[in-house]
Amino acid sequence: MMTREDAQAIYRAGADTVVRVLLEMDARIHVLERQVQDLTVRLDASERRVRHLEEQVAKDSHNSSKPPSSDGLSKPKPKSLRPPSTRPTGGQPGHTGSTLHRVENPDHQVRHAVERCKDCGRSLTRQAPERIERRQVFDLPEPKLVVTEHQAEIKTCTCGCVNRAAFPPEAMAPVQYGPRLKSAAIYLKEYQLLPFDRLSEIARVCGPILASRSSRSMFKVCGSVSTRRT
Repeated sequence: MMTREDAQAIYRAGADTVVRVLLEMDARIHVLERQVQDLTVRLDASERRVRHLEEQVAKDSHNSSKPPSSDGLSKPKPKSLRPPSTRPTGGQPGHTGSTLHRVENPDHQVRHAVERCKDCGRSLTRQAPERIERRQVFDLPEPKLVVTEHQAEIKTCTCGCVNRAAFPPEAMAPVQYGPRLKSAAIYLKEYQLLPFDRLSEIARVCGPILASRSSRSMFKVCGSVSTRRT
């Protein structure tokens, strides 16, 4: 990975060096793109092969013309001959169970004040409470995308050189999706096997719409690379 110092050294080496490095990087990018396309084709072929094999394995004498003798070990399991137990269902006496416990430092605290006496109606706003009863609710936070704006400084030296601060790798375009959102989308698509339209519905709950075209473009690069690494 090229560091900022490496980039500055290339810049100081002159225009010819900059052009040569850019051409080399462009050639590498084209090679990687061809590799990604090749892996995508191979992955599609593998998925079709897997689906075909799964369909073959799922066939038996109940859903095809295959004879019962071909079912093998996939026959229905025999019923248990053990007589039913007299014990009640669920945890038995003496069993050590587990439950939800309160935490010492909750993320949020909501105070519910007693303003008036429910019997006589007298105001109790200035009276301190004798004790506080605590109840904790464990819940997921509201889904919301966090937008980070990267601002690169531009400064002109007294020599006339215009200097621009470098943007991080995740901010190479004016507007784009971040690495954590891409990772979550790849997890839902590749591991949970959600289609592109379902991914767009989930993203719509968080805020900006993850368009089908954008998600497909993102998976064409990120999904194939992750598959190649695994």
